[in-house]
Amino acid sequence: MKPIMPFVGRILFLLFLSIELFGAKAYLLQNSVEVGESATLVLSAKGNKIHFPKMEAIAGFPVVSHQSRQSMELTNGVLNRQLDMYYTFYPDKNIRIPSFEITIDGKKEQTEALELNMQASSAKPVGHQLFSLEMNVSNDSPLQQEGVKLTFIFKRDRTENLVDMKFSKPSLEGFWVKEGQKDTPYVEGDYIIHTISYYIFPQRSGELVIPKAKIDIAKQVNSREIFLSQIQWKSISSNELTLHVSPLVGATLLGHFNVEVQVDATEVEINSAVNVTIKILGDGNFEDIAPFALNAKGATVFADEPKIKTFLEGDTLKGEFVQKFSLSAQKDFRIEPIELHFYNPDTKKIEYFMSKPIDIKILHPEKAGKSSRGVSEPVTSPMEKVSFKFEWVNIGIGLCLGMLLFGFIQWGFHYERKGKMRFEGERELLQKLLKYKGKNEEATQMIILLEENIYGNAKHKLSKRVIKKLLKNLV
Repeated sequence: MKPIMPFVGRILFLLFLSIELFGAKAYLLQNSVEVGESATLVLSAKGNKIHFPKMEAIAGFPVVSHQSRQSMELTNGVLNRQLDMYYTFYPDKNIRIPSFEITIDGKKEQTEALELNMQASSAKPVGHQLFSLEMNVSNDSPLQQEGVKLTFIFKRDRTENLVDMKFSKPSLEGFWVKEGQKDTPYVEGDYIIHTISYYIFPQRSGELVIPKAKIDIAKQVNSREIFLSQIQWKSISSNELTLHVSPLVGATLLGHFNVEVQVDATEVEINSAVNVTIKILGDGNFEDIAPFALNAKGATVFADEPKIKTFLEGDTLKGEFVQKFSLSAQKDFRIEPIELHFYNPDTKKIEYFMSKPIDIKILHPEKAGKSSRGVSEPVTSPMEKVSFKFEWVNIGIGLCLGMLLFGFIQWGFHYERKGKMRFEGERELLQKLLKYKGKNEEATQMIILLEENIYGNAKHKLSKRVIKKLLKNLV
């Protein structure tokens, strides 16, 4: 009788285990976690039609992610479908997870309630942390618009192998932000250290608070599921910082700025383009430099949008500002000085820059006269009076010869124009037409469209047939 009882006990135990293979169940991938680590609840069911409860929080802690896994199993010739749902959340205290209702093939089943306990951090020497995130600044008392280097330092124990990391920088409201650089991780003592830096420029004075940054790290952990590689996420927060920003009075720019005004010519033909470039180099809040407007009375001025780029040189954020202009006129004109003032942090004074005026001489301004066709012609000296009394025969012969000669010349000019009036691109066409501005209505209208395309980013479609006809009429 004795040998029978152990046998019956083993049968009952196996029967008990087999019950878990069917219906609905709930379990935790880890029964205990540290504060800041993620916990994962799994709801599992077998059946053809399975409906899990909608879950946005577990014991009051928001579900940050969920995913499903499906598998098919052939048992005794019967194909069974198993569906598992994984819910990830971040608890910070011991909790009791309630029972959940799962509908399987129209039948409602309840899972068991579970307990999740928080455990103390892994045993390490006093003062030693497995992970830490520190935030610091190069200057906590800057002036408004002064660049400040903001650095985040993440340390992890060399024995901790991470699968993934996701850094979330804090909200930097009240700052203009320029991303700096990520340094190559390096080893220091027991830690592997990662750093990332930004350059921030306070846009207002007063107390500006930089809230905590966060980094989420993922590592592989032991799981009750043998064939599942389980990833556990842990969130690490940094310190908080406060910047005491002093107001910048009398200027909007702060830094070191070297200004240069370049002109490609000081003597040009009438209505030919004069190209001017304003170039600024140095360090400071380059993004706050406003576009310039050239003052050149009597000249037509076209301005490109400024191009600004910044780059790191050591620990200093350098910058370059370039703005180009094109000017044309029918008489001499002057480009008035441009001005720039900024606060120099070395001298602690506001410095002023003013360029020299640039005089442009227009060659042959007398060509601005108009012909009957509306096209520029050189002004000639008065012609002597000529008598036009001819005999009718001579007049007839002259008219015939004149018509023949005129036709021959027009035929020759037709081919000459094909060679001389070719152009590549809208800018070259604009240069060819500028000398007719204000003297020919069709040319003036075409110039306006070309300028809007080139300098105003417009997209006017210009007919080749109309351009060809216009050029033909201007010759």
